[in-house]
Amino acid sequence: MLALGATAAVVVGGIVIAPAAQAATTWQAFDKNCKTVIGFGGATAGSACAEVQKRVTDTGSITGYRARLTVAPAEGHSLKPTTHTWSSDGATNPICSGGCAPQTSAWTSAWTPVKTTAGSYIARGEISGGYVFDVAASWSEWTRIAGKCATYTAGKICAYRHERAYRDTYQERGKLTVTPSAGNWLEPRWVRVGIVSDGTDTHKTRDLCATSCTRRTAYWSTTVSRTVPGIGGTYQLYASAQVALPNGDVKTIKASVSG
Repeated sequence: MLALGATAAVVVGGIVIAPAAQAATTWQAFDKNCKTVIGFGGATAGSACAEVQKRVTDTGSITGYRARLTVAPAEGHSLKPTTHTWSSDGATNPICSGGCAPQTSAWTSAWTPVKTTAGSYIARGEISGGYVFDVAASWSEWTRIAGKCATYTAGKICAYRHERAYRDTYQERGKLTVTPSAGNWLEPRWVRVGIVSDGTDTHKTRDLCATSCTRRTAYWSTTVSRTVPGIGGTYQLYASAQVALPNGDVKTIKASVSG
């Protein structure tokens, strides 16, 4: 008899048909980030590491992520893990059910429940003396926040704004795509990503004509990215780009979202 859950070969017309292979999975390193924890008076209270692993099938597909926190208190200090958050859902959860005890020697938490999408993992804790610490690892996928396209006789141009969490910072990216029509060309000039915060515009621009402009006759794309600066009470998040057309026109396109 077969054990429950086993898959047997079957015989059809005298031919033995083997069971379909099931994808094997392994946990592999994805990101690890350590930092020195500073306590009262600038004293080193120890170190903390956030570690994220990815679950990979034998075909190379990633099917999940998990994370944990490791602390190593310095002599005479204690570190008390408290909560963790994944940027993929924003929920804050306790690292230990019922709360963690202050740790006075090296300690590693259990792995978090598996997440099916990538994200930044941020773990937090308390230092003896009332101070707090946090450490983060991993990053989320780029998410499209805004997009705008324009179509001309020479082809189509699009500007997109993307954002993602990278460890404990947020990043923004501007993307330009050009799709020339048959027999035509489009000449990308620059692509930009930025924020207008309380009336002040800060941005990063990639000059696509730094040495010479290139006329594109087939689909082409490029990006520019930076760390997101502080955002004020009113803001516009945007990505923009400029492209020259065969008729001599120069077009600027902008995708944005305001708050």
